[in-house]
Amino acid sequence: MERKTRKGVLLKAITLAAASLFVAVPTQADVLLSFANGGFEGFTGNTNWWNSTVPPGWTTTGGTPDTFDENTDFQQHTWGPSSTGGQFLHGIGDQPDWTESALQVGLDGLVIGQQYEISFEQSITRNQWSETGGFWKIKFGDEVQDSDHMDIPDFGVFEGWTWQTMIFTATATIQTLEVIAWSDTDHLRTDVGIDSFFLGDPGTNPDNPNNDNPPPNNVPEPSSILMLGLGLLLLSFFNRKRMA
Repeated sequence: MERKTRKGVLLKAITLAAASLFVAVPTQADVLLSFANGGFEGFTGNTNWWNSTVPPGWTTTGGTPDTFDENTDFQQHTWGPSSTGGQFLHGIGDQPDWTESALQVGLDGLVIGQQYEISFEQSITRNQWSETGGFWKIKFGDEVQDSDHMDIPDFGVFEGWTWQTMIFTATATIQTLEVIAWSDTDHLRTDVGIDSFFLGDPGTNPDNPNNDNPPPNNVPEPSSILMLGLGLLLLSFFNRKRMA
């Protein structure tokens, strides 16, 4: 009787372990629920002056970044609409003297070791104060990546928005996300814009033209498949012994 009881407990444990492989690990579709406003929308003030305001969902971490739109044209600014349109974030980089940046805090539901796509559109303008080209630094947790460099345009020339795609690996279940305007030459100023920001599964940003063939989501890892196979084999073995 005691032997049968031990077998029953073991069978139940194996069944629960096999089932847990499908429910214990959150899918990326369920994570990052706290990420907000990748389009930088919602500012209701004046977008045709230095408003020193970040859109809802974002927090200023350095300098005085602004919320602009395609019609921002004071002091020789020249912009145009991104592919998603609307408002965008403007930042000044003048390293090491001045840096403008914004972030989102406490992005939770991340899976340690999991890869995430960060993609966005970027552009550059030349107002009466701009001096050089620049780019955006993107910081996700402790990892930092630089976007492609943008040359400073001529006055009155808008060269469009370009897509950037970066892949980051989570090192914690909760991380911060920061966007930092950066000049390519110390002590010279750059004026750059960022819009259409996305954080999620690699290849699943519907606005990113680089994502023509998104990879399948939630494919079980080899280790999970091996554990499941072992559990099913043991379950089959004990079922046969019990029937015999």
